[in-house]
Amino acid sequence: MTREAITRAAGKLREDNGIVPPEQLCEIIGACLCPVPMGKEKDSIKGFVQRCSRICTVVVNSDLPEEIQAIVEYHEIGHIVLKHYESQSFFRFQEFSLFDNRSEKENEANTFVAEYLLDDETTIRHLRQYQDIFSAAASLQVPPEILAFKARMLNHYHLISADVPITVNSGFMGKIRWPEKSTA
Repeated sequence: MTREAITRAAGKLREDNGIVPPEQLCEIIGACLCPVPMGKEKDSIKGFVQRCSRICTVVVNSDLPEEIQAIVEYHEIGHIVLKHYESQSFFRFQEFSLFDNRSEKENEANTFVAEYLLDDETTIRHLRQYQDIFSAAASLQVPPEILAFKARMLNHYHLISADVPITVNSGFMGKIRWPEKSTA
């Protein structure tokens, strides 16, 4: 799928509905959302899409913190919106790890998240205002990797001309960790 097609798909959803919580976005696209505890280990599955009788279900690891669950949910919604389920290989068992750093479909879903959550003007303003991508991402309330995907798209469209200071591959979501809660 082309970058332009991903941008159009994400932009149409945002234009028609605004930026809505993933639960509401699932309803809009006719998908189900199913939180399931899948563990807190480093290699625990974060989420996946299951399709049965033409109904797509986003399954997300409910052991994740809510902020991370939301990003994973948007990512899985991206797979549905981009019609990755039409690919026979998408639903093979090996794909349940989802975050293979060689996967074009994972990159596309990550790009969808960036294009849906981050509008161009606000993102450009934050990238110029903050000294580093990590501060800009924190102010936009997204992981730096999602901001890096958006920055690459802005570069692609010649809206900014800056190097993206972090390298991100499609597998970054599989490495997302949540901070341990302080007992203090």
